[in-house]
Amino acid sequence: MTGRDPAAEPPSLLELPGDRLRVRAAGREFVIDASCPHRKGRLVHGYVNPGTLRISCPLHHSSFDLVTGCAVRGPGDDPLTVYRAGIWPGYYGSEQVWLPASEQLLQWGEEFHELMLGDELRMTAFRTAIAEVVRPGDVVLDLGTGTGILARWALEAGAARVYGIDLNEKVLATAAERLAEAGFADRFVPLSGLSFDLELPERVDIVISEIMGNLADNENFSAILDDARERFLRPGGTMLPGLVDSFLVPVAAETAHAQLTGEGPRDAGGREAFAGLLAARGAQDPFSLYYDTVLPIAGHLASPRLIRRYDPAPAAAAGTETSYRVPLAYTVQRDGVFTGFKGYFVAQLSESVALDISGDDIEGRTTSDSWKHCYLPVERPVRVRRGDRIALTFTRRGGRDGEPFGQTYSWEGQVLSGTRVVDRFAHSTGPATD
Repeated sequence: MTGRDPAAEPPSLLELPGDRLRVRAAGREFVIDASCPHRKGRLVHGYVNPGTLRISCPLHHSSFDLVTGCAVRGPGDDPLTVYRAGIWPGYYGSEQVWLPASEQLLQWGEEFHELMLGDELRMTAFRTAIAEVVRPGDVVLDLGTGTGILARWALEAGAARVYGIDLNEKVLATAAERLAEAGFADRFVPLSGLSFDLELPERVDIVISEIMGNLADNENFSAILDDARERFLRPGGTMLPGLVDSFLVPVAAETAHAQLTGEGPRDAGGREAFAGLLAARGAQDPFSLYYDTVLPIAGHLASPRLIRRYDPAPAAAAGTETSYRVPLAYTVQRDGVFTGFKGYFVAQLSESVALDISGDDIEGRTTSDSWKHCYLPVERPVRVRRGDRIALTFTRRGGRDGEPFGQTYSWEGQVLSGTRVVDRFAHSTGPATD
């Protein structure tokens, strides 16, 4: 944490899809209509008073309360719609444990898509990379288009057509509606279904996708992108992202660990509901699952190690396997209590844009609101000292037939002090292997 007071930050305004505007002022965040209800003045160019939490339209100076949306003064009496109000930078804190969003992919609704749209780290990186890569006249595939924001940026960059594939018909309809409102109805082609089952009428110049989980492949992105490269991309075309590296590092995260033996994740509904959720998954205990958590860099007990690289170049991707087993060895660099592993990815989106979700400064906006980090806990916390070693074998097995986004992760190993084995751990999100 930086110690910086968010309430002291100057107001900021950012236009969002769906003609909405995000306003940050006095340590609070509001999502409102981007147009004044009086004569449709663009509020992104208005004035925000952080003392009174009011926004004024630049056109006729109508003023609105950001908390309630009520008209305060001006020629118009109609209220301004407020979609969300709260304390920014969001509803989460350091070491706060959440159920893994990637494991609930098929249940994502508008609320989670709105969270992704407000993810400053994600949005800035993809917008910059798309502007760098897409050229006028390009034909683009937005794979996993969601509410259509990446497609919109590609169209604004001059794409002749964008095919948008998404499995969620309701969310895809939202994307088509928003892009039509933005004037792109004739250049956006929505396609509903699983990409493995679909065909395109032409090869595309660029495949854009953001189907990575916080451990990179926990939404089966490598198999999906390999298929898209082979069947949809023209020879010599571009994949965005380019390279994606995933990492694991042992951490001391006692606050996060305590939640798993207490009330459970923030969104699990309490201890009893969490136990029922684990039973429904066939999980033996809370340590048979990974979690979404912002884990501080100060809690790293060793240097991160690369566990997997995804390279979409045909020669490199030809040997990509969705099931793998990786042995890793760590030397502990500081005293602490080992409670599990932090996972994250770094994606090379374009030649000059990298998306690194390892950051931990929530106030400074270096964290990802939607991804956070992957937390792989161990059941028994172990006190370690500098010079101790942690040996890990990390395994991924691809999902069974009929599970396009599924996988099983296993993390097992031991903690050593000199030649003595201090403790062993063995956890898996699926049934034990033979």
